[in-house]
Amino acid sequence: MRIFLVSALFLAAAVSQACAQEHELKTLNLGDDASYWGPVFIHYVPALTKIVNEPIANEWGGKMIRVAELRLSPRSKDVLLIEYSEGASADPMFIIYRIEDGGPRQLGNAIMGLELEAPGDGCFYVRGHTNSWFDKRRKFTSEGGYLREVRQPFYYVGLETKTLAQIAIHGNQGGSEFTQLIPKETPVTVVLNDGDSFLLKVDHDVLGWWRPKNMSSQQRAEEIEGIYLKGD
Repeated sequence: MRIFLVSALFLAAAVSQACAQEHELKTLNLGDDASYWGPVFIHYVPALTKIVNEPIANEWGGKMIRVAELRLSPRSKDVLLIEYSEGASADPMFIIYRIEDGGPRQLGNAIMGLELEAPGDGCFYVRGHTNSWFDKRRKFTSEGGYLREVRQPFYYVGLETKTLAQIAIHGNQGGSEFTQLIPKETPVTVVLNDGDSFLLKVDHDVLGWWRPKNMSSQQRAEEIEGIYLKGD
């Protein structure tokens, strides 16, 4: 009986290890100069992915790549085609298609980002500080043949940085509940983002909301290092 149990446990461990290896992610670098901002990556499950990685001819002369065909999970029957474009004005993006009988059909708008991950859980994840104020992490699904971003209550930022000027933080996003002034060169943690507002952690783990000035045109960090509109 003891030998049987040991053998069963050994088999279960071997199966578990094989499954883990089957879903182990690999990374493809599309090139250190794939975007104006640097390299672009796709992280994928080899068993669910066919890497293509071929350039696409286009009239505007920018870099476009047919990256891969993949399924989002072992249970999914849909095959998605992933293409990458560096964008006409330094706005790197991923374009998602569903391969159908009539040919590839684009699912929604292109998604700005520098990294795409398809871990085999039925969703894919895009991140990158491009056409955004920070390294934005987003989650998507293609259920029902349509591209949909999975709603999050906030976007995580997680940036350890410092102030470049004196700023004020508030107890609410509207700015009517003043908390305190934060001097220039003060270490801060940008915890999360909600629309135009960022939640900061300062000394003594005090939290407060901060909203950047010039939200429509601040294309370099003016108030907090690393927080600025990277793109157009």
